[in-house]
Amino acid sequence: MRAPKLPHLSPEFTDGRVTVAPGVELAYVDRGSGPAIVLVPGWTFAKEIFEKQIPALARKYRVIAYDPRSQGASSFALEGNDYQTHAEDLAALLQSLDVRNPVLVGWSAGAHTTWGYIKTYGPESIAAHVVIDISPKCLSDQKDSWVEGSVDEIAAFHTVYMRDTKGLADYMNLYTETVMIERGLQPEELDWIVNQSLKTPPLVAGQLFASCMFQDNIAAAVSVAKARPTLFFVAQHWSKRAVPYLRNLVPESKIVSFGGHMLFWEHPEAFNRVLDEFIQQCPVYGVPEEIA
Repeated sequence: MRAPKLPHLSPEFTDGRVTVAPGVELAYVDRGSGPAIVLVPGWTFAKEIFEKQIPALARKYRVIAYDPRSQGASSFALEGNDYQTHAEDLAALLQSLDVRNPVLVGWSAGAHTTWGYIKTYGPESIAAHVVIDISPKCLSDQKDSWVEGSVDEIAAFHTVYMRDTKGLADYMNLYTETVMIERGLQPEELDWIVNQSLKTPPLVAGQLFASCMFQDNIAAAVSVAKARPTLFFVAQHWSKRAVPYLRNLVPESKIVSFGGHMLFWEHPEAFNRVLDEFIQQCPVYGVPEEIA
């Protein structure tokens, strides 16, 4: 017997679509008013994964979330399934929606999109940068680096699981229950999370997986941390390795660690509170000193 439908599992929702390249439209939501926060989903995921951020943050901010190309309700494309192209798509979306100096929030591989945007347009193009649980360089042979795994482990994931829909589903079920979420999930919750990812075909999932693993955005991470307020959320299972690595690489950054890889979904109150407090402290958006 299936679990009853859970009200917090959002159906697909879209406020509009923007053409960002020939034949490529991005589906997006645009809620609230005020300083702009742009939420970028991770590898293969859709904007609905931020269901617990959009309505809460939209009470105070203009919140934009979207489906990258070949993900969610956006157009499927055979080309451009890499994170530098995703960065160019993000730029086109922001221009179309007249978004300036946003707070960019990249979850997982979505942070490679935001770092790619920063590489192209410079740290001065944003107000602040928020990274949810990913290293700027996912593979490295440097001692004490924060990486996603060994080369052999990542190669095995790509070779074994990215071949077909069943393999991708098996990988996402395993990853969700062991890395994404710390608590036990109800069956419908697990199905909902996995099905967010399965909207992306395995062919594209494999392209994006490789693009993520081969990114080197250390220079962009360092440059933006020096120039703009930067916040890293780190899953608890990474903290012993990731926190020292980040303190050495980007000492100017604020680092907060709790939960699993999808900490913003599992612990939305804590996540939203930390994000709000961080934005309020940003020079561009914070409370003026004279009335603080």
